[in-house]
Amino acid sequence: MIQIGNIFPIEKLTNAKGNVSLDGSAFTVLYFYPKDDTPGCTIEANEFQKLKPAYDERKIRILGVSVDDADSHTAFCEKLSLAFELATDKDAALGTELGILRPSGPRHLRVTWVLDAAGKAVLYYPDVVPENHAKQILDDIAAL
Repeated sequence: MIQIGNIFPIEKLTNAKGNVSLDGSAFTVLYFYPKDDTPGCTIEANEFQKLKPAYDERKIRILGVSVDDADSHTAFCEKLSLAFELATDKDAALGTELGILRPSGPRHLRVTWVLDAAGKAVLYYPDVVPENHAKQILDDIAAL
């Protein structure tokens, strides 16, 4: 498990362009979710999308992560008009390493880490409820 203060292994995630890396944002929100296009995951994605202008204003990158592949992510983004990235945890390898897989199969639990510009974990949310999570993160980052 990544503790507050540890460097997060973001490079173990992939997107359509290859491995994911830090992009110079002040903060990166890595929100792990179970599956594209399911009710709770749709609520959570829509909450982030609704607040994306506030995230952009504060130079905060939003990065959703699941075990779904790039094609699934593309379809999910198009369906919801999401303007932020979704990344793949191929074969649930990182989820396994982090201990965040659901007992019922290779799907992530709903957890979130916030990283600083250097990739260090500064916030962790172990039991996420999709509604209002995106707003809570903004408030918590403002309090850092």
